[in-house]
Amino acid sequence: PPAPSDPTKIRLVCISDTHTRILPSSDIPAGDILVHAGDLTNSGSVEELRKTLDWLRSLPHPHKLFIGGNHDVGLANDDVRASLDVSGGGLTYLNNEAIDVSVRGRRMRIHGSAWTPRHGNFAFQYPRAGPVAQEIWAGLEEGLDVLVTHGPPRAHVDGPTRYGCDALLDAVWRVKPRIMVCGHVHAGRGMEWLKWDGAQQTWEGVVRRGNTVGWGGMLVGVWQLLCAWLGGGTEDASLILNCAIVGGARDQLVRNAVVLDI
Repeated sequence: PPAPSDPTKIRLVCISDTHTRILPSSDIPAGDILVHAGDLTNSGSVEELRKTLDWLRSLPHPHKLFIGGNHDVGLANDDVRASLDVSGGGLTYLNNEAIDVSVRGRRMRIHGSAWTPRHGNFAFQYPRAGPVAQEIWAGLEEGLDVLVTHGPPRAHVDGPTRYGCDALLDAVWRVKPRIMVCGHVHAGRGMEWLKWDGAQQTWEGVVRRGNTVGWGGMLVGVWQLLCAWLGGGTEDASLILNCAIVGGARDQLVRNAVVLDI
């Protein structure tokens, strides 16, 4: 895409779930900050990680931020991580932590975390329900410009099976980041506005209960949706983006990076 018409805007280029794919540099739009939301690899071996990190390092973006994913088991091992150059060439590895990134005099607060609910025997995982899940996200700070997580919150860009995390959704409601970038659920690729209103809470409640709700709840939900529609606008909302690159039944599709001008 062309450069932003407003030079004060920051261009964020978002990818996730490349799973060892080395995309041509011509397929990655130029921008100020490149974000990779995890699953750089398939097996998380040193060889796969080094190959992908070398590719990211070669890209021209001044700031290149990345997190691990459940497949990136090597990043969860201190010795393996120490053997890799995870900070050279403009790379910044975010391991459940936040940093400030400055672009043309503007500061952006960005937090990155690889953690996802348990699914199989992979890395960076926690029980899907219970206090551990809540504790994982308890440290998220308010006022974040961008929250980068490997997995999505429940009921948002988490695919037809709604495989997102309830504890993460609770945390997102608490901290209200301006933008959330994720992946992990390949079938959930897309964008959604999470509006901080009653209609949104009603919808999420339906999803959490397994799409079962009484007539009273339906009437309340319809009324809240109508009020939200009449109110319009997205000023009091967060943009949630699932930017998984691979897709399809066998991950045979390779999709484009997503560009956000902020």
